[in-house]
Amino acid sequence: MKIKSLQINKTALIFIIVSFIFVFIIWVTRVDVMSQDRQVIRDIKMSEKPTDKQDKNDDGIQEYIDILNDCKQDIPASKKINAIKQLGFANVERAIPVLIKYLDYEDVSKRPTENAIDLYDGISTPAGRYPAIGALSQFGKQSLSDLSNVVEKEELNSTKSKNARQTIQYIFLEGNLIDGILYLEKAASASKVPNGSERLQATAQELRKIWKKLKD
Repeated sequence: MKIKSLQINKTALIFIIVSFIFVFIIWVTRVDVMSQDRQVIRDIKMSEKPTDKQDKNDDGIQEYIDILNDCKQDIPASKKINAIKQLGFANVERAIPVLIKYLDYEDVSKRPTENAIDLYDGISTPAGRYPAIGALSQFGKQSLSDLSNVVEKEELNSTKSKNARQTIQYIFLEGNLIDGILYLEKAASASKVPNGSERLQATAQELRKIWKKLKD
């Protein structure tokens, strides 16, 4: 009986040790994910900014807006991507609605390979693949109303909604996450869009999870 008891205790001890190691690995991975999120924001802000003085004046800004508003199919993707980035650098509020329309516009050159980890599994970040995320995050809280409207109206599993939520997370990762949670909860309580309140509440919960990870 003693031998059997010792074997059981030994098995239980091994199980506890393995469980502890597994939990530790998950914790380290999550901390690393949050570091990646912060690094993406730093990379966006430290990216090469426009050197042409015209890019800062109204004519230059309007030119980029016109490129994005043009429905012609023959505009090169590189030209559109550049316009999105320049409007982010310019930080002119009237560009926000234009950039919102491009939240799901993909830079296919940044598309992951077949064996890459999915961008939304919490390991990788989509800011490089969808340039409007980086552009809108540079506006900070100025873009929150438009981003919240996207979350409110779009299905949660749509690319546009995912990217809007990711942008909101980037904005509040640079500031106060609690402010972000309260902002979204207030927006949820005021929403009159069908299912809008639930979507905003879900986004607030995502932000709360990030806050808890960072807090731990």
